[in-house]
Amino acid sequence: MKRQTASLPVSKLNPAWVKQVKREFLDFLQATKFPEPVRNGTRGSPFAYPEWLIMLIAVLAVKAKVKSYLGIHRLTREYWSLLTPDKDLAPISESQLRERLKKIRHTPGEPAGFISQLFSPAELA
Repeated sequence: MKRQTASLPVSKLNPAWVKQVKREFLDFLQATKFPEPVRNGTRGSPFAYPEWLIMLIAVLAVKAKVKSYLGIHRLTREYWSLLTPDKDLAPISESQLRERLKKIRHTPGEPAGFISQLFSPAELA
């Protein structure tokens, strides 16, 4: 039996695919020195869910062709153990996820602009 390498694509909507996308996304953020925005508490409490996590959820939603906020939340809950940076962090609520996605200008059917900058149209098809 052949062992699958990290460079080989895996089919969508399975744990191996989610892990692969997360790894590639985090590698990209590190290579581009993406600054992690930190809320300093003057206009609200610090974010429990990092910005890169919300962005990753948006990427997964586009690649999985999820068409609603509720569907994005279901996808998030299903793969939460693979997505979260902290195993003790409870899954994000649907309303909080929807608000955070709106803040990065991601809506189902009209992905955030950064997604088209990261992936070619063929990769999103």
